[in-house]
Amino acid sequence: MLFLQRGTLYPRLADSSRVIKRRKKFMSSIVSIFFVLFLWWFLTGVILYTAKRLDLGDSKTRFTVVLVTLPLFFCAWYFYFYSLDGMSYAEIFCSFLASLFIWGWVELTFLTGVVAGIPLLEKQEIDGDTERERFVNGFRSIALNECFLLSCLFIMAVMSIGSENNFGLTTFLILYVARVSAKLNLFFGVPYINLHFLTVPLKHIATFCRVAPIGFFFIASTVMLCLMFLFLVGFTFAAEPMSDIQFGYLLLSTLAGLAVLEHLFMALPVKDAMLWNWVLPNLKKSSDTITLAEPNSNFPKESKNELR
Repeated sequence: MLFLQRGTLYPRLADSSRVIKRRKKFMSSIVSIFFVLFLWWFLTGVILYTAKRLDLGDSKTRFTVVLVTLPLFFCAWYFYFYSLDGMSYAEIFCSFLASLFIWGWVELTFLTGVVAGIPLLEKQEIDGDTERERFVNGFRSIALNECFLLSCLFIMAVMSIGSENNFGLTTFLILYVARVSAKLNLFFGVPYINLHFLTVPLKHIATFCRVAPIGFFFIASTVMLCLMFLFLVGFTFAAEPMSDIQFGYLLLSTLAGLAVLEHLFMALPVKDAMLWNWVLPNLKKSSDTITLAEPNSNFPKESKNELR
């Protein structure tokens, strides 16, 4: 009798244990995805708020703010280095978060114009008579920041040689690939461009953007990002359930999914600016200083997108 009770009891306990594990796995995945979404939204909002708020000041104020926040940049590097040799949940997340903060601080230096590009002094340089001149002058406008990002990526890669935890490096790499792809798409042309978040030092960049129908480059770059997303999703499902490695791949795949989403925003009439407009400061006092230059356009739908 006791044997029969055990025979019927243990399978039930095993089944119950499997159900609990599946529920924990599902909830852990959901929480991780939503936390990455929150970080993406929150950190972007903080950077945009700070950069747009500084439009009320001058170049000295912008430089001061960047200098004051420099310790955050160095702290992020410390935590990135600290987490390289571990593969626990905490160390993977620490590496991921450190990369986001490194990226965010560099992005702040770009939006404030402290580390952006080589100044363009002549109107002819801004307009550009040929495609080649438009590309060269457009690159000059962001060259210093691109070199800064590449330097960070190179240092992170060197530091991670022989280390077990490469999730932070991969995070930064995903962000950089998505950024380069987005910049090139703005140059070649996309139907919908949001320039509301350009700051005073960067307002001339609008002239290097083009409103145009979806072209080959947009399709190719979006497909590439989708493949990267699916690749990371595959690694997520292939990893051991509820493991530290699966958690890391889940963070990366969510980030890659956001990169795909941001590209789709350039092709679809979605007002993504509404995600952060409410958190931006009131800049009516400086409305005359943040008037954007006219963008290039060969697309009749220009009046229907964010460039009006």
